[in-house]
Amino acid sequence: MAELVWKGKHQPHNENMFSAQEQTILQHPHQHPLMTRAYYPARQGESGAPFSFSDEWHNRLIQGDKRDVLPALQHEFSGAIDLIYIDPPFMTGRTFSNGTQIAYSDTWNNDQDSYLQWLYETLHLLYTLLAFDGSLYIHLDWRATHHARLMLDEIFGSQLQLEGAGFKNEIIWYYQSGGRSKKYFARKHDSILLYTKSGQYCFHSERVGIRRGTQKRNHMRKEVGVDGRISWSIRSAGRIYTYSEDSTMSMEDVWSDISHLHQRDPERTGYATQKPEALLERIIQVSSEEHDLVLDCFCGSGVTPVVAEKLGRRWIACDQSTLAIDTTRDRLLTGQPLQPFVLQYVKKTGDAPPTP
Repeated sequence: MAELVWKGKHQPHNENMFSAQEQTILQHPHQHPLMTRAYYPARQGESGAPFSFSDEWHNRLIQGDKRDVLPALQHEFSGAIDLIYIDPPFMTGRTFSNGTQIAYSDTWNNDQDSYLQWLYETLHLLYTLLAFDGSLYIHLDWRATHHARLMLDEIFGSQLQLEGAGFKNEIIWYYQSGGRSKKYFARKHDSILLYTKSGQYCFHSERVGIRRGTQKRNHMRKEVGVDGRISWSIRSAGRIYTYSEDSTMSMEDVWSDISHLHQRDPERTGYATQKPEALLERIIQVSSEEHDLVLDCFCGSGVTPVVAEKLGRRWIACDQSTLAIDTTRDRLLTGQPLQPFVLQYVKKTGDAPPTP
């Protein structure tokens, strides 16, 4: 199996794989509990009370670095997360802000090795949280996708057949935005890698399929019925398959129908690198069921928990940025209806809680 190597790489079995703080939390999770600093009760919609998962469950919005939060989640959620979506830093070399408030720094002191080790550790922690039948989506661009894929092949297991664990798709999210280059082709897409922990995973592409319609279909014969309805037929392996114009086609791995958020888009919160809700709606609908548990440890503008809330999924959303936590909380509180959620942080010895 091909393996990515960088300066200072720590193997999973090496005790130096994680920082001292991470090792302490993993070995003694009860010593670093998730502390609750605010509770937001359920809110009714116009049609009445919202559905309830259970009296015990509350969705979680957690402020903290993934080095603290992900190990703290292990005790309760190891092997329990049904769907993970992350949109981590891409190593862009930039610092993103909203006016004078910094969202996050993505500079890494221009040290690619430190970024790769950070990403590697993150993916290992997420793998342990993922359920046996769970799926992981990681959203990156041209800077890091090829590195992440080799890491994920190592962690999930590389295999050429797509029936077991490991790689399933590289989804190309193509978008139109400003900016052109005279020195290379314009970069107008991100990549979203899909990996699964086993061959038994949730996948319902029919939920987001596209209507076949009346437009021309290559290699298919067009037929018009007496009622004027159009159908398409094709011969394969000695059989003829016929599809109506209303039949659904499976979603392909190039997504060009979801627009990049423009500056005046109504969804805009002002948070840098915000992704459209339609992107997460597609992922969550395809790879989870109602009441499943969704995790995003780089929640940023809050799109993952907001969409999970709308689609009736449970969620855990984390970010180290105060701006991200405030943006996500405020966005959740404007939605209707709302399941109860708690705002938490990881308590470490001698630390005061984050400022509300």
